[in-house]
Amino acid sequence: MEKIISIANLNYTYPDAKQAAINDLSLDIYKNEWISIVGKNGSGKSTLTKLIDGLIEADSGTISVAGQIINEDNIWEARKKIGIIFQNPDHQFVGATVEDDVAFGLENQGMPREQMVKEIDRALELVKMSDFKKRDPQSLSGGQKQRVAIAGVLATKPQIIIMDESTSMLDPDGRKTVLNLVQQLRKEQDLTIISITHDIEETELSQRIVVLNTGKIVKDGKPVEIYDLGTDLRKYGLEEPFSSKLMSTLRDTVKLPEGYLSEEELEQQLWKLHSNM
Repeated sequence: MEKIISIANLNYTYPDAKQAAINDLSLDIYKNEWISIVGKNGSGKSTLTKLIDGLIEADSGTISVAGQIINEDNIWEARKKIGIIFQNPDHQFVGATVEDDVAFGLENQGMPREQMVKEIDRALELVKMSDFKKRDPQSLSGGQKQRVAIAGVLATKPQIIIMDESTSMLDPDGRKTVLNLVQQLRKEQDLTIISITHDIEETELSQRIVVLNTGKIVKDGKPVEIYDLGTDLRKYGLEEPFSSKLMSTLRDTVKLPEGYLSEEELEQQLWKLHSNM
């Protein structure tokens, strides 16, 4: 597998802080991978995002993006490969219409107007928001706003998208819609997705989960391996998935397979047991 980001022995301490925010952290992220980085507040998730995007500079260690070690000379080139979708889409809106907002990143790149119009249309089509092109972003629902924010990122054609708690303000249906959309786009556009979250329920579509605690990686594995930690997740300030809690409750009275089951798998098992009664 091809590495898209390679982090080696990274350290960062905020000015006047007594404890390192990132502590000798090493991590490889692969092309087209969906990786979720989880942990409680203060675990180092947001700091790691800022370091990857070059918003802050590490005290020591290296970060390579697409095979190139980030430094002062190439940081702007590296940033073009990365798009960030933030928690609150309102913070990304600067234009009077949806198309103005999607155009913002392209204008910063100095793209000619004729080409820009094509890229805006392409990005809005990808997120199924073409009909809203002339609308005021503030008139949209939370899920629609987040889709416009995604379009703004897609328009600049990044290789990597960082989702920084970007579904935490949505209701469960809106969250599911956005996550499924990102999964579809990852496959179609050959994107790498880095999802930063404190909510374990948001990690089901990822291929790998990295658990951070006090700036260090304490667990790194496939979702099923992390979910199997069950109540041990609480040590890292994380809730165990709803289906894990339900399985723990049901195991006293119902025979269930060992290991983690998703909500859909658990539902199938319960139907099977019910039909055999």
